[in-house]
Amino acid sequence: MRSRLLHSLLGLAALFLAIASCSPAGPTPQAGGGIGGTGSVATVSSGPVTKFGSVFVSGTEYDNTNTLYCIDDTPCTETNTLKLGMVVLVNGMATEDYATNQLGIRVANTITYEETVEGEVQSVAADGLSLIVLGQVVHIDQNTNIDASIPGKSIANLVPGTDVVEVSGFIVGDGHILATFIELQTGTPHYEILGVIKNHEPAKLRFDVGTLMVEYTTTTDTSQMPPLSQSAPTWNGIVVHVRGDQWSSGGPGPSGAKLTATRTKPQTLGVTNIEDAEVEGFITHLDPSGTVFIDNIRITTTPSTVFEGGTALDLILDTRIEVHGRVVNGVLEAEHVSFKGAFELESNVASINPGARSLTLVGISGTTLYADNETAIDGEGNLRRFADIAVGDHLKIHGRPAGNTGILITELERSDPGSKVKLQGPIQSVLDPTLTIAGARINASGILNNRFIGTDGTVIGRSGFFQGLGIGRKVTITGTAAGDTVTWTSARISAGD
Repeated sequence: MRSRLLHSLLGLAALFLAIASCSPAGPTPQAGGGIGGTGSVATVSSGPVTKFGSVFVSGTEYDNTNTLYCIDDTPCTETNTLKLGMVVLVNGMATEDYATNQLGIRVANTITYEETVEGEVQSVAADGLSLIVLGQVVHIDQNTNIDASIPGKSIANLVPGTDVVEVSGFIVGDGHILATFIELQTGTPHYEILGVIKNHEPAKLRFDVGTLMVEYTTTTDTSQMPPLSQSAPTWNGIVVHVRGDQWSSGGPGPSGAKLTATRTKPQTLGVTNIEDAEVEGFITHLDPSGTVFIDNIRITTTPSTVFEGGTALDLILDTRIEVHGRVVNGVLEAEHVSFKGAFELESNVASINPGARSLTLVGISGTTLYADNETAIDGEGNLRRFADIAVGDHLKIHGRPAGNTGILITELERSDPGSKVKLQGPIQSVLDPTLTIAGARINASGILNNRFIGTDGTVIGRSGFFQGLGIGRKVTITGTAAGDTVTWTSARISAGD
């Protein structure tokens, strides 16, 4: 068994090397100015659009004065049709100060966008936190930009079997996608999916992505896929972008689907060597040496790599990270790795300690949340400072662990007044009906049996929920606040664990 697994992993590594070698060479660094002067270097970035007024990708600003936008294989134009949350690929240049080795102004030459999945809505989960499209479970979180084209900006209003949606986001494990953007599509759909290949049968010209069976023919464009060989006899494990012209139900599993592919290509940065690269996403592979991959991008670390919010030991499957470094021979050599928040919370502020820059939330007692100089603060009323937060404000928070009962806030947004309460994070202890997350004890005894949801969005009931839990398993608990009292209404085992 161990021998077969090692052979499979080595074969996958060979395929990734083949993908890297097939990537077109990126722009070479351009220097100028000499010692103590300035020059420019080529840069590439992959991540969600986080702000406009220029274009910000994963929080990094790019001058887009003369940018070409290449949207979903249509001819590139200078018209910016991007929306917040769309995951894009930026190719450009950045100025460099040779005295400090610091990069300055970044200019986007091209910004490329392709959907993560586009297809008919098959079902919507009872808790409104996920839907199924082309056999993929699409997860919604508080940062998902739900477009106004969806009635009420709520996926609960989508009509299965009728509505077609376009989703942009990240791959989170087999058959799971975290949506950063979702909108309703009109007109003739073109079906697309980004995901990890499994069960590849070359002789039968088919493979699976989640619970989607992809069938292809000798006329399907697979020209960018790595050649098969004795050491790499299948495409299993490769993250691919598949486009098709027709789909039907009936793939593997109860939510399965079938897609006839017209094109299949690997997901890449499109460069083999480049001086500056930034990538955001979830770890989708680990090889025997411990090297990690975001999609097909191989990432290595060294003793000089700076880690923020974690250590090298935290580089495990389905962990969301942002990596900055340089690409050498197709490998992203990480200079800085930032771990995105493991916790997601939403509620009204119960108390504030201005001196400690900490607060607590209604319904999540036992957990203290701390802000520091790196905390991103935004929201209603032009919120910019922790000092301007007041008791009763409705907050949406992302954070990472700070001791057993504390959370360091990485992102904080003040929204319109509301009664929703949400806590998502890894379990510290569990004994039906109580579970503890970041020091907060949640009593789930009042949650109805049909509001216990599994990772695929289906109802699993109370017994199925608690039987599937263990220490470290990530869950999402939601409820409604009335004053200082919270009624918990749903519980879900989250994807990515």
